[in-house]
Amino acid sequence: MTTLLEFCAGKPVESFGPDEVIIGENHKDGKLRILKRGVVEIAKRGTIVNRLSSPGSVLGEIAILLDQSFGATVTTLEDTEVYVIEEGDRFLQENPDFMALVAKLIAKRLRNLTDELVEIREQVEAQREDGNDMEQFDGVLQRLIDHHLDREY
Repeated sequence: MTTLLEFCAGKPVESFGPDEVIIGENHKDGKLRILKRGVVEIAKRGTIVNRLSSPGSVLGEIAILLDQSFGATVTTLEDTEVYVIEEGDRFLQENPDFMALVAKLIAKRLRNLTDELVEIREQVEAQREDGNDMEQFDGVLQRLIDHHLDREY
């Protein structure tokens, strides 16, 4: 199977210095970006949620798939290059093997998020003697459980 980076052969590359914004939260431009080299930090509403440095990391795929504005800001931490794919939605539709790789990437992120959420809950629970202290965390967990967005499909 072709790798994400192999799909980028011949695509335009944009270069950024340290502390430059590649993607702005709530901005929409339809472009899909793939990290060629460098390190980026992802923040949602000012909270850092991830740091990526692996060549082939995909940026902005959720916004493209959902036809929404970007849900986070991506900022460089060092000199960085990204492949830029104009009309990301069309590119995904025309390249099902690329789409399959992106789907696997998103599935891994979801699995990791779920594992981390359970780990955090177990750690908090172990530190609390009174079960009432877990009410706020349980509320967050319940909201995640109740959001059955997959029912739209």
